Amino acid sequence: MAENVKVLRRRVRSIRNTKQITRAMEMVSAAKLRRAQDLLLAGRPYAGKLQELLGHLASSADTDHPLFAQRDVRRRLVVVVTADRGLAGAFNAQIIKRAEAVRRNSPVPVTLGIIGKKANDYFKGRGLDIAFAITDMAGRVSATRSREVAENVTQMFMSGEVDEVTLIYNRFISTIQYVQMEEQLLPLDPESLLGLAADHAAHGGRQVDYILEPSPKDVFTSLLPRFVASKIYITLAETFTAEHAARMVSMSAATKNCEELISSLTLRMNKARQAAITKEILEIVGGAEALKG
Repeated sequence: MAENVKVLRRRVRSIRNTKQITRAMEMVSAAKLRRAQDLLLAGRPYAGKLQELLGHLASSADTDHPLFAQRDVRRRLVVVVTADRGLAGAFNAQIIKRAEAVRRNSPVPVTLGIIGKKANDYFKGRGLDIAFAITDMAGRVSATRSREVAENVTQMFMSGEVDEVTLIYNRFISTIQYVQMEEQLLPLDPESLLGLAADHAAHGGRQVDYILEPSPKDVFTSLLPRFVASKIYITLAETFTAEHAARMVSMSAATKNCEELISSLTLRMNKARQAAITKEILEIVGGAEALKG
């Protein structure tokens, strides 16, 4: 019985150390979440306005830019965005599962573009066609890295290496909610861009007629790369904000589990110690009675 008390005491000590780690990770994730959320909320209006502007332009001008080109899809690029680290619940597993389903069900060959160490660890040993893998973002969104990814993806599409580009990522809704998204990035769809502009007009936005100078082609040549880079930036911002929120919630739950386990083990330890004390008292009383006899 004494050995059991010692083992239980050691387990309680170990769980207390784990609780300190999980609480520290929860606080770190909360701080990172605040910064990431500020960047996301600052970037969403720009991305929305840019898409709205392109929607108006696409409805009023000839959209013959190569990024609007609808081709027969012979190869598809799927860009999978996950975190570089774990301990975030099902955050990474859900996206990997969604990407795997898309890859298996695709009627055409799929090339993967990977952002995030977790997705790279899963896909790299499976003999798949991986166009690029970025594993050093560390949960921080960067405009420079976003432009690099956008330029790479755009070049692959315009060169005919792939005929369609799809993004799979987690979109941040709130601290306790995020959803898996599957969105077509390229080719750009004028109808979907126009749909956003129409939604804006229906909610009180002004319908604007644009005069395009020097020409619609030059305007699209300037704006479309910016839009693709903005879309990649927002995708990364959504993913990393959701990552920090998921990790904070996961570490909060782990801390609560530690507290409950410590309480349960402490109760068991106290009962074992009390039983040991009772046994010793009974042995003493029994010895005393034996001496009297």
